[in-house]
Amino acid sequence: MADHSREEVLRRARLKQSLKRAGLAGIDLSGTSLEGVDFSRADLEGANLSNAKLAGANLKSANLRNANLKGADLSHADLDKADLEGAELEGANLSGANMKRAALEAANLAGANLTRTRMSGAELAAASLGRAVLKGADLSYAELTEAELQEADLSGANLANANLQGATLDGAHLPGALLTDADLRGASALGATFEGARLERACLDATALSGAVLRGVDARHASFNGAKLDRAHLHGAKLAGANFLNAALDGVLFDWLDASAAGDGSARLDGKRAAAFLAGQEVREESSSTRYFGKGDVLRDATLEFGDGSRIHIDSRFDNCSITLGEGAELTIGKAGVLKNCAIVGRGKLVVHGRFFERQTPGIVGVRSLFVSAEGGVVGGVEQVAEGTQFAFEPGCRLRMKILHPRTAAAAE
Repeated sequence: MADHSREEVLRRARLKQSLKRAGLAGIDLSGTSLEGVDFSRADLEGANLSNAKLAGANLKSANLRNANLKGADLSHADLDKADLEGAELEGANLSGANMKRAALEAANLAGANLTRTRMSGAELAAASLGRAVLKGADLSYAELTEAELQEADLSGANLANANLQGATLDGAHLPGALLTDADLRGASALGATFEGARLERACLDATALSGAVLRGVDARHASFNGAKLDRAHLHGAKLAGANFLNAALDGVLFDWLDASAAGDGSARLDGKRAAAFLAGQEVREESSSTRYFGKGDVLRDATLEFGDGSRIHIDSRFDNCSITLGEGAELTIGKAGVLKNCAIVGRGKLVVHGRFFERQTPGIVGVRSLFVSAEGGVVGGVEQVAEGTQFAFEPGCRLRMKILHPRTAAAAE
């Protein structure tokens, strides 16, 4: 039974009096205003604090086991070392709160706002965090075994050295997240987005990553032993030293992979060479037919011809240039690449992650395939090859183009 009545607690709160070490187990303080109150080391086990206003409150080392904090405002509260095992925190606002080393085993944080919350070293085993917002949160060294994080937003979160063994991350958003040295063994991350995340030395053995987006991740020296990567997007991933032993790689999507030790794009692999790399086979050095135009370069009024089977990657700016591709040549316009007032002719493959603007219609003639990624954009006409050009456009790409029949002016939008 609580040592203080609800009325006494509210009176003290209005007077800004401390309730440090107070015995308040089972008390009903739902919907009350308790901003900035000192509850450090207080016993609030099983208390009803649903929809309570606890912004800036001091709950350091407080006992909140099995407490009801559903919908409570705990923004910027101090919960360092607080015991919240089994607590109900669905929809609670914990943005900016200090939850370092807090015990949250089996707690329900579904849909909670944990933006920029400090949770380093927190115990979250078997916690429910589905649809929770954890943007910029610090979860380094956190214990998240068997935690439920499906559809959670972990954009830019720090999960370095976190233990996520057996966690569920299906449909979760982790772009730009830091997962260096994290342990995701046996986790499920079906369809999760890791674009641009850092996974150096992370362990993803037996992790389910089917359909996951891993574009541009830095996974150097990471382990994917036995992982399921079928239909995963690996375009531009940095994978030097990564292990894919016994991994399922059916239908993996990429235009090129980065096998450079420094992760600087100096060892780009595509096609068969990239597939060989993922299979752990020896990769031959690139042939002299590979050309790379780097960032910052500007090329104007040039006429360029590339032979059969050539590989060309452009991260530069081309202005008023004509490019001829031989049979089977592959031209990739990188994210930084811009081709303005240009023309591309030939029976090659064209991949656009940057921008292409034609000089005159049709600006692209006779390519066998055209792929435009979500970041890419094309303005101009495309005259198909005689047997028909293959097109693929990712959601979000920018297009203002006409698709023309071979050697005709007839256009189909």
